Amino acid sequence: MHRKTKTVQKMKKPKTNEVIQQVAADLFQKFGFEKTSMEEIARKAHKAKRSIYNHFNSKEALFVANVQDELNAIRERLQNLVDDDSQLVLPRLKQYLLQRMELLSQSRTLRVAMKDNLYAEDSFRFEELKEVMKAFAQWEHNVFKKVWYAKPTEESVDIVEQQAIAFADMLQVTLNGLSHTFFTEDKFEQYKNSYEMLINLIVNSVFNTFVGSEK
Repeated sequence: MHRKTKTVQKMKKPKTNEVIQQVAADLFQKFGFEKTSMEEIARKAHKAKRSIYNHFNSKEALFVANVQDELNAIRERLQNLVDDDSQLVLPRLKQYLLQRMELLSQSRTLRVAMKDNLYAEDSFRFEELKEVMKAFAQWEHNVFKKVWYAKPTEESVDIVEQQAIAFADMLQVTLNGLSHTFFTEDKFEQYKNSYEMLINLIVNSVFNTFVGSEK
């Protein structure tokens, strides 16, 4: 009688920097940026402190690496939505705005950055965070401009560009203000339904500029 042999697949062992980032994310979320130390991160990750510094030269660099990873994941999900031509432009915008806040609500280190006031508009605690946040903001600004460009118009190119910039600015100012209330004050779940109503108002107001464009 032959015994059946089972093939056991070995699980891929996380890389050291991934382990460090995961532990750091847990501690940042629990204690905030200021009260989390590299010593505590090393202890929880079961690594020597010098090993942590071999991968990240400062607590700020480690924090920013986590923020960057979260923003990359958010951007990828939103880009997939932006590229989905199965929906018309305005329904896609509505889904974008709803999904954006939902993804932010699921972030960890990024929400710590908001709660600990590590950035606010043009005020940043450290330069690396500024660069990461501004890169995402610029990408999103371009996404919103493209929504405006989809509108049929007889205006000159210069005027359309000015309108697109104003539209993108308006959306970003609105979203930044709401993000502060939702995540700095932990009120996303409380105001989630109200946010959906607000998105409907925003999209419906924009709809008038698209009359006839998607018939």
